[in-house]
Amino acid sequence: MQRVYRTFLAATLMALMPVALLPAAAQDEEQPRWFGGGYDDVTTLAYGIPDSDYVALHFSCATGKPVVNVYVQDEESSADEGATMQVRLSAGGQQVAFSGKAMPNEDSGGKDVKGALPPDAALRAILTATGELEIVVDGHIQRYAMEGAAEPAATMLAACDAPRPAGDLDVTVTNEAKRSLQSFAWSEAGVNSFDSDAFGYETLEPGASRTFTIPDGRAICTFDLAVTFAEEDEEDCCSDPTPAGTQNLCENSTFVVHD
Repeated sequence: MQRVYRTFLAATLMALMPVALLPAAAQDEEQPRWFGGGYDDVTTLAYGIPDSDYVALHFSCATGKPVVNVYVQDEESSADEGATMQVRLSAGGQQVAFSGKAMPNEDSGGKDVKGALPPDAALRAILTATGELEIVVDGHIQRYAMEGAAEPAATMLAACDAPRPAGDLDVTVTNEAKRSLQSFAWSEAGVNSFDSDAFGYETLEPGASRTFTIPDGRAICTFDLAVTFAEEDEEDCCSDPTPAGTQNLCENSTFVVHD
């Protein structure tokens, strides 16, 4: 499943490039740096090399949702897959912390960890600070110069603060099947043109739930739904999408997946 996660994150970052690229000025194009962008209703801030799959840090915020999703890469970590990793970010005299499960990084040999943080005053001060950002992952210290981060960080945080589109529709997917889910897809009933939200590295395990947003979904309400089950053999990646029914999600915004 690690390959699925890396492909998912790389595809996300590649999608950002045509929309908005905000590198620090006068830096070599092949050197890691801060940059930002957006796709659909998500605005991002990343540290890495644009147009590549090297990303050491990745922050993102969906329009109108008061949460910042965070991905951190720790090349030194030898934590077991799935072990809980403690992460602390500090800059500008502020610090925030979160914990997440260790995810193998095939490229670096280390681990990735993701979490979610509120866009509060402390996180805003950290992401727009001057000087250095210090990140401690299970005792391993990383430092990043903040030059070039303030502008794309402010753009991302503004997305958190923006009014939520009135037509957006939140849908909660609950997996009551015996297999893990890799993705959830929807299409206007009878149209057969599916959009999807991947669960990424962390598949939706049996018994678990996750909430998605369908942009302008309230203008449609009734959707054909499909799911993709994760395969145990990562070489196969995932099965073909499986039709899962038709539902008016405005009337009932909870969708339960069964075998």
